[in-house]
Amino acid sequence: MKFPREKRESRTMAQPPPEAVRRVDGGGAWGPTQFDLPDRNGSNSQAILIVSLIGIVVLLIIAGLWALAYFQFT
Repeated sequence: MKFPREKRESRTMAQPPPEAVRRVDGGGAWGPTQFDLPDRNGSNSQAILIVSLIGIVVLLIIAGLWALAYFQFT
């Protein structure tokens, strides 16, 4: 059993505000976001370092809680 395909009207989605036309520096018409602002030289080493340190701390906390539960309840 085959159904005919629905045809959709094309319509304009959200548009940037009129004052955004004058913006030219990073982030497109909506302005810069936290993800559009890498270092000037293109390196994101500081962001990578911060995320990896947070990940290590979270893993250490999980390991500590697991060890505490293991030795507490055995």
